[in-house]
Amino acid sequence: MKILFVATVKSHIGQFHIPLIRRLKELGCSVDAAFKDNSDQKHGLDLSELDNIYEIPFSRSPYSKDNVKAYKMLKSLIDENDYDAVHCHTPMGAVIARLASRDAKKRGMKVIYTAHGFHFYNGASAKNWILYYPVEKYLAKYTDCLITINNEDYKLAKSKFKKAGTVCYVPGVGVELSKFTPISLSERSVLRKKQGYSDNDFLMIYPADFSYRKNQKMLFDALKLVLQKHKNVKLLLPGALDGADLCKRYCDEIGISDYVDYLGYRRDIYDFDGMSDISLSSSRQEGLPINLIEAMALGNPIVATDVRGNNDLVLDGKNGYLVKLNDSETMAKRICTLIENRELVNEFGNTALQMVERYGVDNIISEMLNIYNSIGLSVSEKKQ
Repeated sequence: MKILFVATVKSHIGQFHIPLIRRLKELGCSVDAAFKDNSDQKHGLDLSELDNIYEIPFSRSPYSKDNVKAYKMLKSLIDENDYDAVHCHTPMGAVIARLASRDAKKRGMKVIYTAHGFHFYNGASAKNWILYYPVEKYLAKYTDCLITINNEDYKLAKSKFKKAGTVCYVPGVGVELSKFTPISLSERSVLRKKQGYSDNDFLMIYPADFSYRKNQKMLFDALKLVLQKHKNVKLLLPGALDGADLCKRYCDEIGISDYVDYLGYRRDIYDFDGMSDISLSSSRQEGLPINLIEAMALGNPIVATDVRGNNDLVLDGKNGYLVKLNDSETMAKRICTLIENRELVNEFGNTALQMVERYGVDNIISEMLNIYNSIGLSVSEKKQ
């Protein structure tokens, strides 16, 4: 069995799909990958599990001429390598991969697309619906299996993309839960001292890129309100620093810079999640956010926006709180409730630990192998 994974950028493959690739290799498959190298932004990713790597000049912009070159290169790669399947990810990578796979699909190659969050969703702009929805509907006929990772996308795809061979729901890409387990108070104290924080600090964390979608401004507005009641608060922001300058300027303007730490891109995110009291998300929309699943695995309560993806993971009043998008005042109130009630923090954290098992990587890989088998790829549990 010979499979090609396609994504717009290298980091997507390296961060999310290596466990599945490793399992496919154990089952005797040959696995290649095609992507644009973005190692300068996200370094240290190990892709040694792959048999072959091909750099393709994808662009995230649908208007970029680079995507024409990417299509030609990818089509030649697919036509020349006799793959049994192409498994594509990310919006532009998946558009180009499915177009480039049309001839090979006629010869029997299977095409799988995992949608990590459609650009069209409840609350998305009219522009997004006009631009992306018709493209996805058209490409459904070139898709043997469309995999969605949240309930909103699954319901939409089942209803609207009837030309896809099958539409499946898999809850995310899987988290290696063994790497994210709750730490003791003594361990947390050691980690905090190592990073320059005290046991008295109330640490809140939001690992994310700095972007319009991640919407950090909402957090800053909430933090300003929290500081009116509590001064022992720190907001930790791990993430590649591209785009962080606008955030830093805004924090300066509203006077909260001393309470916000920009940590840069981290490979030791477990330490920072583990020593934090709560996890946050101000995102405008998600597919199924890994950062929140990791937070749940560590027993962190969550305060997050009530948007697609977040509301698959957070049950309001059970393992955290959901608040309306850009309602910084309510977010601040929910944060203050947790600062003032350690028993509630523990209760939410325990519930999160009970909920997180279904998102473990072993469960997800098992579901993915079942899907591969269901469309005729014959990936058995025994080595081929």
